[in-house]
Amino acid sequence: MTSRNRARWLIVLAALLWSTSGFFAKAPWFDDWPMETRGVALTFWRAVFAALTVLPFVRRPTFRFAMIPMSLCFTAMVYSFIVAMVAGSETTTIWLQYVGPAWVAVGGLLGLGDRPTQRDAVMLGLSVAGILVIVSMEFTVGGGSASSWPVGLALFSGLMYAGVMLSIRKLRGVNVAWIGMVNHVVCIVLLAPMVIGQTVVPHGFQWIALFALGAVQLAIPYMLFAWAVREIDSNEASLITLLEPMVVPLWTFLAWRNHTSYRYPDWWVVIGAGLIAVGFIWRYQIAKRTMTQKP
Repeated sequence: MTSRNRARWLIVLAALLWSTSGFFAKAPWFDDWPMETRGVALTFWRAVFAALTVLPFVRRPTFRFAMIPMSLCFTAMVYSFIVAMVAGSETTTIWLQYVGPAWVAVGGLLGLGDRPTQRDAVMLGLSVAGILVIVSMEFTVGGGSASSWPVGLALFSGLMYAGVMLSIRKLRGVNVAWIGMVNHVVCIVLLAPMVIGQTVVPHGFQWIALFALGAVQLAIPYMLFAWAVREIDSNEASLITLLEPMVVPLWTFLAWRNHTSYRYPDWWVVIGAGLIAVGFIWRYQIAKRTMTQKP
């Protein structure tokens, strides 16, 4: 197997591991945790075990100013993502977070990154259309304000995802494990006052589940992706990771479909996700192929 093919399979593995977020967020193992604090507690302990996992791989610690906005955006991203997934639909949450690349294009228009191309404009337009379908239907047909606030958190998570991406672009050459360590430690420090002494202490099997959430769902796939993306084109890598939001609802369905809290994805989420996916595929594959075929 060539190094490029090995890298492709590693990214597939990373996407599959990332896609277990909904499986953990919807797991009945944490049903004895109050819903009001379950999201922040999961986010905190996830960061703790992710930090412990990447620690042995840290090399050449250094500080750059871009680490400040990166770690703050990262904390806001993972907090809003997990809370939205716990309180709302895991399918809606993951697809709205995947709008992040479109917000990166908006950041380019504001002078915060590379100027957007025509491909970015198409992706942005389709992403906005997908958002409008999901948000408008949640307000009118879904649960109104009761279901719209998790949607708002998911949108905010996608915006913060863009902030993380824009910041990381300024950290080329910095050890990947160290970047992850900084993000996780800042997350732990900022969320500790909301968790320590304020939420239920994990017990029994919950410790194993939290370790898996931090190590298997977050830290390990992050390092696999960071290594593999050095071997193949970043556009191809981004397209492969689209496997993640497609598989998230599958794991949840297979594991928890018989649980009383399980909710099938709504039809408008499928349509909105389809628009976002088409924009993503256009940006990273179709338009690129069209441009390379021009004489």
